[in-house]
Amino acid sequence: MLQKMRASTGSWIAKAILGLLVLSFLGWGVSSYEGLGNSANGDTVAKVGDRDISFQEFYIAYQRFLQTQRLDSIDSDVARQLNLANNVLQNMTLRTLYEAEADRKDLTASDDMVRTEIQTRPTFQGSDGTFDRLRFETALQQNGLTEPGMVELVRHEIARSQLLGAVTAGSTAPEALVDRIYHFFGERRSAEYITLPIASVEAPSEPDDAALQAFYDERKEDFRRPELRGMTYVLISPEAIAEKMEIAEADIQASYEARLGELGQPEQRDIGQILFNSEEDAKAASETLAAVPAEELNAKITEMGLQLIELGEFSRQGIPNEALAEAAFSLDAPGVTSAFEGAFGWSVAIVTTIQEGSEPTLDEVRDQITRDLALDRAYNEVFDYGKRLEDAFAQGMTLEEAGASIGIDAQKIDAVDAQGRGPDGTPLANLPAGLTFLQKAFAEDLNAGDVGFLETTESNAMFMLRVDNITPAAIPDFASVRDEVMAAWMKDARYQAAELRAQTLAAQLGEAGDIAMIASSNNAEVNTIENFARNGQAAGGARIPDALASELFGLDSGKAAYGVQDDAFVIARLTKITPADAAVEEDFRKNIADALAVGMSNDLVEQLGVALQKEIETTTYPEVIDRVYR
Repeated sequence: MLQKMRASTGSWIAKAILGLLVLSFLGWGVSSYEGLGNSANGDTVAKVGDRDISFQEFYIAYQRFLQTQRLDSIDSDVARQLNLANNVLQNMTLRTLYEAEADRKDLTASDDMVRTEIQTRPTFQGSDGTFDRLRFETALQQNGLTEPGMVELVRHEIARSQLLGAVTAGSTAPEALVDRIYHFFGERRSAEYITLPIASVEAPSEPDDAALQAFYDERKEDFRRPELRGMTYVLISPEAIAEKMEIAEADIQASYEARLGELGQPEQRDIGQILFNSEEDAKAASETLAAVPAEELNAKITEMGLQLIELGEFSRQGIPNEALAEAAFSLDAPGVTSAFEGAFGWSVAIVTTIQEGSEPTLDEVRDQITRDLALDRAYNEVFDYGKRLEDAFAQGMTLEEAGASIGIDAQKIDAVDAQGRGPDGTPLANLPAGLTFLQKAFAEDLNAGDVGFLETTESNAMFMLRVDNITPAAIPDFASVRDEVMAAWMKDARYQAAELRAQTLAAQLGEAGDIAMIASSNNAEVNTIENFARNGQAAGGARIPDALASELFGLDSGKAAYGVQDDAFVIARLTKITPADAAVEEDFRKNIADALAVGMSNDLVEQLGVALQKEIETTTYPEVIDRVYR
């Protein structure tokens, strides 16, 4: 398609405008615009005007988001609680709103504009800076796109950038504002300092009860105990039901045969691919390389000026390109395949290693298959168990009796707070997973002796609980927490003593005191920090507390201040003030101007999104969105 586009181009969109794209196709995961609309099964996660966001493209974007954020292994319940899917959908919805508005404004891109944009993208350029067809086709293959799909994707991006470029045109910060910020944040300062660990200060004498009582009276809230509840509950989990199930031998055998490929280790091959412009070139290269020993193939490929795309290790089923899979797995040993025509034209595949597959015996995987079958069936029976539990309780049984009637013992918790901690403040082990259990246990409408409704947890378990007792949140009397009050008093007193010492040392330093002598008398070392910024950070990773840095930026040279960092006080004397013009590169000013411009542009784009949400009706379907977690 690209070759068919006209060789000339009248592109009038500046590259700067294209740089304003808020969501690039590589940033959110690409999905072909050939597939816009509903997915194959008709599911839609959102409607933006007359446009549908299908579950398929939403799923791809969500998975790409997890990969880029390194959240591939995140638990689905945690992802749901963090609302990750909705955040991804919000970005997709905004992108679609901008595209819908671009259509309303008749903004589009010609074939020439699309062609120029694709050919000038660094991703698709070779070492000589020109468009590399092979790189382009490789990127298509890696992202699961066809060439027409890529063309339409870029066409929509350009139209969107036209809209956003028009909105953000002229977003430059006033020179006076840039200058003020430049001088404020560009200034650097230097200091010499000593560190005084709080633990190095002599421990104060223990107070008498009167002092402790006064300390307690002043800080009673620090010793408040949270509300505790004791409860009895019956948890119907798939795992508990699975333990009681018996699986027939015939079912185990059938599952073993059906899952043999999954249970075993399929054969793996390390595959590379060479793309050619014609069948003749591919066949000629295959014949030449076939005569080369496997260990010399890479050198020969380089000698012939060919480019080998290393695809990695794959099983037969893991290769989406059927022609490539058939060719690569037709070899009996590492080597070169015959020429074949695949999704990206004529190719030759190189197999460098072959790892033989293995199939476990039934006895080796019997326990795993039995557990899996039982768990699969147990998920389907959770609701039935829950209904039976409800029925038994409704007939007048106690919660313990109702649980016993369905074969699940009731569990007891003597005391727990709303965060899952016991009376001593440590987290309790073996609580039902998820947030729902404790939320329901501490519901305001549940009093002591009340039994709650049957509830479902985030992991598809069900439970019914009874609140046995409630210990209200309260401040304990002094006698019962005297040891805690003593520990808190001692910690506070030592901190205050260390701060007083730091304050005294800062005063001495600020009066031109000898820092070496002061350091020696306090068993400390003198350190220096050069050219630190207002946040306390200096080049090379050196830093002082940001609060101390802020204090020093308000003082004249030779004056001193102190600040706390972790378990120590840092006492510093300002030694040098370097104005921005002498402290930072000129790029610093440009970076400030650019950052302000970007911030202003982002604000304008955000306001556009808010306005479009009011004009263009958007509907989301939570039940479809939630499927992505499963």
